Amino acid sequence: MTDDRDLARGAGPQSPGEGEDHAYPRLSPAQADRMGGYGSRATLSEGQVLYANGDRGFDCYLILDGHIDLYDESHDDPMRYRRIVTYGRHQFTGELTLLNGQKSLVRAVARGGTRVVRLTPVQLRILLAEEPEIARTVLKAFILRRRSYIEQGFGNLAVAGDPGEGRMLGIITFLRRNGQPFTLIDTRRPEGRTELAARGLDESVALPVVLYGQGEFAETPDTRRLADLLGIVGALDFDEVFDVAVVGAGPAGLATAVYAASEGLRTIVIEADAPGGQAGTSSMIENYLGFPLGLSGQSLASRAEVQARKFGARIALPCTVERLECSTRPFTLRIEGGGSVRSRTVVVATGAKYRRLDLAGLDRFEEHGVHYAATSLEAALCAGADVVVVGGANSAGQAAVFLSQHARHVHMLVRRDELAASMSQYLRERIQATDRITVHTHTELAELEGTRCLERVHWVDRRTGERTVRPATGVFLMLGAVPNTRWLRGCLAMDVHGFVCVGAGAAQAGGRQDTPCWAALQTSVAGVFAVGDVRAGSVKRVASAVGEGAMVMSAVHEALAKDEGS
Repeated sequence: MTDDRDLARGAGPQSPGEGEDHAYPRLSPAQADRMGGYGSRATLSEGQVLYANGDRGFDCYLILDGHIDLYDESHDDPMRYRRIVTYGRHQFTGELTLLNGQKSLVRAVARGGTRVVRLTPVQLRILLAEEPEIARTVLKAFILRRRSYIEQGFGNLAVAGDPGEGRMLGIITFLRRNGQPFTLIDTRRPEGRTELAARGLDESVALPVVLYGQGEFAETPDTRRLADLLGIVGALDFDEVFDVAVVGAGPAGLATAVYAASEGLRTIVIEADAPGGQAGTSSMIENYLGFPLGLSGQSLASRAEVQARKFGARIALPCTVERLECSTRPFTLRIEGGGSVRSRTVVVATGAKYRRLDLAGLDRFEEHGVHYAATSLEAALCAGADVVVVGGANSAGQAAVFLSQHARHVHMLVRRDELAASMSQYLRERIQATDRITVHTHTELAELEGTRCLERVHWVDRRTGERTVRPATGVFLMLGAVPNTRWLRGCLAMDVHGFVCVGAGAAQAGGRQDTPCWAALQTSVAGVFAVGDVRAGSVKRVASAVGEGAMVMSAVHEALAKDEGS
């Protein structure tokens, strides 16, 4: 293994051989020739920096002859930069930042006399659309490189604080769901406080703190501030009129974006948090068609995001829509904090948010032990301890099965006399077969206890009134959801629960009698559609949401045709 002194002198790992690593493939001569037709040729000088950590809008380079070195520049001292790989003949630079316009995490430096084909991000997108064989190789490499960057913590981003504290947990969750590598500094440990001091921060700094750039830091940043300093937020062209504006980047919204953009429509997706929606927090989806071994919600979301960007969809996040103005054409989406987006059609895919319990003290523990998702992050906080899952439907079953692999014991609290009939059979069987899960029927959560963090939980048998107190470090509330439709009030017809009416119900609410088959997902306003969990009568399944995202495109095309003919 190469040590730090060798790396500082310029030695380092060379490019893997052809076929040895899909993250750094070598194109065939024919593929390189075709890829070369999409860019411009150039000769690079010795030591020329092609892009550095923090740069945006840089290009992709296909090497014809020569070499380009890639470095991790996590340190302030250039002599400590670590060489990641050396690209050679018919290899190409770049990763997912070329598609999403975010900041580079690494530095690329040319060796003298290297001849390349230089492709701008626009030229790269044209290549990916027109050359499917090359696109598969390039996208797979980009995804694997990004995954490697995350695993190795490339870049110079660090987050310091108590990993069990609510604000810290929120920052970590945001970074992970948006695919941002970072180093964790646990200030509960002496070595964590020592490292923070070594970075020039004393005990007066407000935790959690995010360290970035060359010695810069942000104390307790909110989501918007965090996204700004990371370069996640892309500039919106407010003068442009889109064909389709998709609000929400869950499975339904991302599916809509993929199909809309692939069919040549000017498409924008507006998401308030991170791609994936509620499904993005699922540790494992095991009943999604075509994935017998299952896949995580975050994996599904990240792949779908790449797919949508590949076809040219714009994705704006974190960006919250305050209001839809549906009385004029094109429709106007008012953005929180100022600005607007105009579009000829709108697809509402904002899903639903987790239902809360009316329980004293819940607010205090929501940042210190009460969770609404069961991912590896929450599981790590509860490792070796007892946890409580409240609910009896699929989300509760998935959470219980997953947490049983980490917690000492999982207690499921179910108000009814059995697990919900809507829970998948495989989950019920898995729960019954797991001795680390106990199902308490006719039971409800009564009280939460703890000084700073959750320490004990009280539950009550609704039939006998018997009260049970157990130590627990985590409570997972899986009680269903309420729709994210407040921004639509006064515009669209909704049912008594606030879900958006579509199809025949929406037609009647809008005073229309005709409901053609293509309008099954149309709301009470022509040209506005609803897909996924936000619509009334949805079945709350990932596969169904993805299917609706594809199906709505026939209605969108019909609406666009009518708009052009009017």
